[in-house]
Amino acid sequence: MLVTGGGMAHGMRPRCDDVADEADQRVEQTLKVLAHEIRQPLAAIFALAEAARTRPDVPAEVQSQLARIIEQTQELTEVTRSVVDPQACADPQRLGEVDADEVVESVLDAFALTWTGTLDRSGHCGELPVVGHRAALRRCLVNVLDNAVRAAGPAGRVVVTTRRTPATVKVLVEDDGPGFGKVPGRTGLGLEITRQVLADMGGELVVGLPGRGGGGSVALVLRAAAAELRRADRPVRVV
Repeated sequence: MLVTGGGMAHGMRPRCDDVADEADQRVEQTLKVLAHEIRQPLAAIFALAEAARTRPDVPAEVQSQLARIIEQTQELTEVTRSVVDPQACADPQRLGEVDADEVVESVLDAFALTWTGTLDRSGHCGELPVVGHRAALRRCLVNVLDNAVRAAGPAGRVVVTTRRTPATVKVLVEDDGPGFGKVPGRTGLGLEITRQVLADMGGELVVGLPGRGGGGSVALVLRAAAAELRRADRPVRVV
């Protein structure tokens, strides 16, 4: 029997959809297994670090470093949960109030441990309540900042600026690299995931903005929480 090209394409579409669904299910199952397998080692790392930190003979500097290990272990645990359960930020009933200022400080502290360049913070400092899911929002900022530090290079500079309006909070990430799109991997999967996650939380990712340092600039536009809307007419403290 002769089958036209259009008929064949139409007939193959449901099968392609089934294959894609099966692939998505396999990926989801793999993530769940991975999350289950690393849960116990993460708990062990946490317990060992906490036990060492609370010993009376541990120097203060070592206690501080152990506290940071504990903090990063907790962050990894939350990230794993948010990856395995992406509906947590897509379901409006599961979104809550997140302090964007605290998330920014957390991410900057983590990058300061591993990147040799200069990280600066400017704009509004202080509580910035937004609508979202903390672990998902942190993942988004990590993805954007990772792109920025790779573009800037080991001796570069990245500036993170937080601004607010009556309805939004904007986190602007600027680097002094060669410019957006001129670094391999700059527009990779990480930014596409970030765009979708922010959209699920009522936010937006804006890329390709001109950076003050001659490089790239990316903005995470977040929806202000109700508490922030009530305080919008109060003076803003800037640095």
